[in-house]
Amino acid sequence: MKIIKTASTLILATIFMSGVAMAASETLAEKLSKSVIMIEVEVNSCNADAAIFCPGLPLNSQKSFMCLMAYADNLSTACKLGIAEAAMTLEMGMLAIDYSIKACEADADKFCLNVEAGEGRIVSCLVKNEAKLGSQCVNALKETGLWELGVR
Repeated sequence: MKIIKTASTLILATIFMSGVAMAASETLAEKLSKSVIMIEVEVNSCNADAAIFCPGLPLNSQKSFMCLMAYADNLSTACKLGIAEAAMTLEMGMLAIDYSIKACEADADKFCLNVEAGEGRIVSCLVKNEAKLGSQCVNALKETGLWELGVR
């Protein structure tokens, strides 16, 4: 089962994901302090559990996930492992985003100050300015795989 869990965490992550429109000329920290991130994580191996404990709810929904959490003690081992794997994936992604933001904050303020946060626009701006960026920013984005967002 692929249940989509939405996490409104790691406000700083808007540099790379969706966010709220920001006024031009705000620093990266100011833009991100007003933003919220929506992260989708797939939870696998819970179809059978959802059919038993949460009949009638759409399988790939937040409501279905919340229902399953109410029955956490009764879930199958496979479903519990799927949930644990999704939680680890979410945590690793948030850490990668945080690492990249810290490494790129000065460069984003210098070269992408007027770029609206969200949908990978700041990363795209950083990629376009690769020759001017500090190596720590370029390395962080490439190490975490976030560089690919800006290349698209």
